[in-house]
Amino acid sequence: MAWAGYTPTGLTPQSIDNMQLDAGAFFVNLDTSGLTTESTAKEFADILQQGMESGKCLGATTGGGTFNAVPESRQIEADGLKFNPIGFTVYDAWNISLSTTMKEFSEANIKIAIPTAELMSDGSIGASSTLMLHHYIEKFMWAGRIGGGGRLLMIELDDVLNASGMSLTINNNGEGQVPVEFVAHQGDITRMQYAPFRIRFFELPEEAEIPPIDEPSYSGAGGEE
Repeated sequence: MAWAGYTPTGLTPQSIDNMQLDAGAFFVNLDTSGLTTESTAKEFADILQQGMESGKCLGATTGGGTFNAVPESRQIEADGLKFNPIGFTVYDAWNISLSTTMKEFSEANIKIAIPTAELMSDGSIGASSTLMLHHYIEKFMWAGRIGGGGRLLMIELDDVLNASGMSLTINNNGEGQVPVEFVAHQGDITRMQYAPFRIRFFELPEEAEIPPIDEPSYSGAGGEE
């Protein structure tokens, strides 16, 4: 390698395979219990498609989304310490959240945007002043694409509430939108040593091949192929 003109870069031929592409989609209470360490991207895609068909998806969003896994940390202090030594950092808790901006106003979406939403006797949607266990959303998930070969990524949170509540922005010559921030909680007290989220990659089956794209042929505008 010639030294003159050398510019360090992290790019490799495999870089595109590890880049997260597009905005993905968000799902509520999608059943992922059947997933295993051997589950492929195709199998996960089938679950996502079933979720779309059964109304488990938030639908259209704008601005993509944001995942946060931020620890609440503190440093143990003692006389004589001039720097933070290894082992003196303590994680007291984790703040876990997934946020996006919804653009579809189904009854289901409004109910999850309002943390204590309740269906009233007259059929309207209201909000209870008391947070109950049934108000927590058991599973909230984002799914997206990794690289150009069909690999998929899942980020799933447990027992979430929308911490930002419902704030509807109504636009002239535009669409209404509701920003939401779903914060995870630990529902299993025996698992307090783990933060309530999981990230999983799904690879293509080994035998999977990307089919070639056949170029269409035309006989001209309005003609038959």
